[in-house]
Formats: sequence, C-alpha cells, structure tokens
Amino acid sequence: MSVPSSEPLSLGDAAYRQLRADIVSCRIVPGQRLTERSLAETTGFGISPIRDALTRLSHEGLVRTSPRKGYQVTPLTLKSVDDLFTLWRIVGPETVRLGVQDATAERRRQIIAALSTAIRGSDEVDEQPMRRVEAVAAGFACLAAATDNDYLIRIHDRLQNDITRVMALIITESDTSMAGPSIDAELVECVERRDGEAAAARVRDYIGDLHARVLRILTRWPSVVASEITTVRD
Repeated sequence: MSVPSSEPLSLGDAAYRQLRADIVSCRIVPGQRLTERSLAETTGFGISPIRDALTRLSHEGLVRTSPRKGYQVTPLTLKSVDDLFTLWRIVGPETVRLGVQDATAERRRQIIAALSTAIRGSDEVDEQPMRRVEAVAAGFACLAAATDNDYLIRIHDRLQNDITRVMALIITESDTSMAGPSIDAELVECVERRDGEAAAARVRDYIGDLHARVLRILTRWPSVVASEITTVRD
C-alpha cells in the first residue's frame, strides 16, 4: 500500500518543480493560458500530477484559475511590478537584518557563498545574467531561512518567485546586459561580522535602485499595454 500512495505524490512534486521552474524563468510567459491536457502532452506527466502541481502553483500566486477557461499564468502589470518592489523594500531589509543576526555558522557560510557567486558574476564580461539573478535569490533565500520564521519565509518565497519572473522577462526579452544593480562585497562583509542593521541598509538601497531601473525599462517597452506586460516579441 505504501508504494501506490507515495508514487502520485512523487510525480506531483516533479510536475510542480518543472512547471514552477518554467514559469519563474518565463519559459512559460506571464499571461499564458494553460490546460491540464496540453501540459500533460508537453511534459509527459499525467493529468493527476499536473492538476496537483497547478493547485500548488495557484496557492503560490504563480497561476490563477479561470472558470471554464482552465488556467493562466498570473499576468504582470506595471502596477503589480511597482507594488511587488515596494513590498520587497519593506519586507526584504527586515528579513535580511534578522537573518544576519540569527544565522548559524553553517547558514552564514551558505549565505556568503551564494552572495560571493553573485559578486563574481557581476565582474565577468561573459557572464550569464540569469545565473547572477539566481545566485542573488539563493543568498536571500538563505537569509530568509536563517530567520527561522515561517511567515517571513513564505512571504519571501512568494516575492522571489515574481521578482525572478520580472528579471527573467527583462533579460530574455529586452536588454540581456541588464541584471540590475549588483550585490557588492560590503554586504558580504556585513554578513561576516553579523551586522544586521548595516546589511539591511545595503539591501534597502539595492532594492530601491533595482526598483527604479526595472520600471524605467518596462515603461519603454512597446509591448506594455494598459492591462498587462507582454513579451517584446508579441
């Protein structure tokens, strides 16, 4: 009995991970319509694991359900992007402050490693911008986990899903050199000396600069309409 009961969960987890990665990286673009049948055909998963994955993605805000129309990847609008970064600038610095202060030695090493990877990426000429974005996100995820606060961790995860979507959309559709203002070595030094206040101040400035730069880019896109941000190629 244990094998049949665990197998659907395993397939559901695999389908969820694949679909989440495709949505966050914008391989499945904001606003795209989805059906269980079409996703089953393209991914090779059955309807049941796909349905389970879509339910989880809906709870995370990455997908929304439309009655009689199936599913849709949650669209991005200029207002939603503006609101997203405004909330991140409120929540992010406090999460970082607590994470720096509360991190165990092992967690601090993980944070420093992730942020150092992001810094090295910003110094490379032939860098891959999304790799830097992912490294920064990994560093913030470690900082959130270090707070050991389930509410903050859940809020952080949801914010990072959409922040990564925004960055992926810009990088792949617009200016590939744009990966936003860089995390710098001073933040790593704040983590090393467990200075949560200084780390929070650095992150607040980082988010503010990135917020302004993202909005400047998006407002110039010919594909930005009154309701949704679509891909440049559309």
